[in-house]
Amino acid sequence: MDSIRIDGLELRCIVGLRSYERRHEQPLKLDLRLGLDASSAGRSGRIADTIDYSRVADEITALLQFREYRLLEVLCEEAAAFLFASHPRVQQITLRVDKPEALRGRARAAAVQITRSRGAFGATEETTPYGGKIVLLREAEAIVELLRLEPGSEVRLADPARRLEMPFRAGEAKTAPSVFSGGQESSYTAHDSPLWVTRCLVLLPPGNDER
Repeated sequence: MDSIRIDGLELRCIVGLRSYERRHEQPLKLDLRLGLDASSAGRSGRIADTIDYSRVADEITALLQFREYRLLEVLCEEAAAFLFASHPRVQQITLRVDKPEALRGRARAAAVQITRSRGAFGATEETTPYGGKIVLLREAEAIVELLRLEPGSEVRLADPARRLEMPFRAGEAKTAPSVFSGGQESSYTAHDSPLWVTRCLVLLPPGNDER
C-alpha cells in the first residue's frame, strides 16, 4: 500500500491525568502514516486525487487543541477516527504520539502508537432527513461522526455538547475546522452536490483525577 507520511509534527495541548497537566499545555510530537492508493495522483498530478498533508496537519492540530485528553490512547483513537471521516481515500492509519515531558529526567519520551484500518470501528450509516450519519467512534468522553447532506438538503445543529465541525465537498479544498459551544447553532446547505461534515462532540469534561 502507498503512504503519505508526516514525521515529527510538533504542537502543544492539554493531555494527562495529573492536576498540573490539566492546567498547562504540554508539547507533543506526532508521526503519522496514511495508507492509500497514490497511483491516481501520480498520473494526474492533481492534489484532489491524493491527500493534502498540510491540511491533515491542520486538522490534527485543531482536534488536539480543541480536546483536553487524559490518555494518549484516547487521543490516538479519536484522531484516527477523525481522519478516516475527513479523508475517504485513506485506508489505513498508523499514528505515534510522543509525550516528551512525561518521564522527564528518566526517558526521552513516553509514547503510544496505534494502527487502524478503515472499518475497524464497525461504523454503519443511519438514514436522516438530510441524508445520513455515520458514527465512527463513540467512547466515554466524545463522539466522532460524519454527516452526509444530499444535494438540496439543509441541516441546523444545536447540540448541547461542545463540538468541532469541518464541512467539505469531494474534490474541493476543505474549510478550517470550527469550534461551537454547547447549544450554539451551526447550519449547512448542500446545493448541487453532496456535502459532508466531520464532527467531534465532547460528552464529558475531562476529570482532574490523579494517576
